[in-house]
Amino acid sequence: MKTYYKKLTVFSVLIFVGMLIYNVLSKVTIPAYGYFGVLFLVGLSGFIHYYVYGSGNSDPKKTVRRIMLGSILRMLAAIFFLAISLFAFRPLNIPFIISYTGSFFLLMVFEISQIRRKLHPDFNGRCK
Repeated sequence: MKTYYKKLTVFSVLIFVGMLIYNVLSKVTIPAYGYFGVLFLVGLSGFIHYYVYGSGNSDPKKTVRRIMLGSILRMLAAIFFLAISLFAFRPLNIPFIISYTGSFFLLMVFEISQIRRKLHPDFNGRCK
């Protein structure tokens, strides 16, 4: 489980670096709460991963249920955070929306790849 958190930390640092490079190179800047949104998504992913795999329960039916419930909770919490931030911060900030949804999709792809490796331990990253 510690390797997951190390990979999640490296991946989130890469997302932050990408956002900082975008801020430097573009004329439109991402607001400060955009970085807080990415921190929220990373914390949410870590918490849900702990919920799914941290209990030590080896029942495959319960694990699949927890994976599905974790995915739904992650999606609803991300949409809820986006809705609150869109209504709270006016005027509408398009760079924040792009950075938040982009980081959500990148973290979702990361999570799916980690789940696939957990469910298929013989999978080593290549397609047959």
